[in-house]
Amino acid sequence: MSAGNLLNHILYKDGYLEKLITDNYESIYKYCCYHLNQRHAAEDLTQEVFLKFLNNLDSYRDYGKIKNYLYVIAGNLIRNYYKKPKEVCIEDGGNREETVPDHAGDILDRLMVMDALSALDQTEKDIVILRYYQDQRIRDISRILGIPASTVRYKLKNAEKKLKSTLEL
Repeated sequence: MSAGNLLNHILYKDGYLEKLITDNYESIYKYCCYHLNQRHAAEDLTQEVFLKFLNNLDSYRDYGKIKNYLYVIAGNLIRNYYKKPKEVCIEDGGNREETVPDHAGDILDRLMVMDALSALDQTEKDIVILRYYQDQRIRDISRILGIPASTVRYKLKNAEKKLKSTLEL
């Protein structure tokens, strides 16, 4: 869909914008969550993705799926997020009870996977998240990251080997 057609759909077709956001919100949110490991920051960034998309709609060029374009925006915002200095919030040392949830094993497994993912370089991490957590095809990952499909396949295999060796105990 061309930029003009997309703009017309969003402006004049009843419910199109709402459907576009509803259809893509969860996957973009999960993508941000996997990168940031912070729910609130991921929520903020997800909303910012859609705001940037709407604000820059006039510069949108049809290179494929709109979802891929949203992933590109999300990736750029995530990189910018890590570049910003972080505020440190100091809370009082109130009496908090720490409890171990019933699903502690699942949490530990997730933490191990997140730790293993953080050991990968950024491109490999992006590829793994897009492929296995977002169910994107190699061709779509190639478009999102702006690298050849053969490079995506190569880096995916390397990342899989690294993850396998890291997660084997």
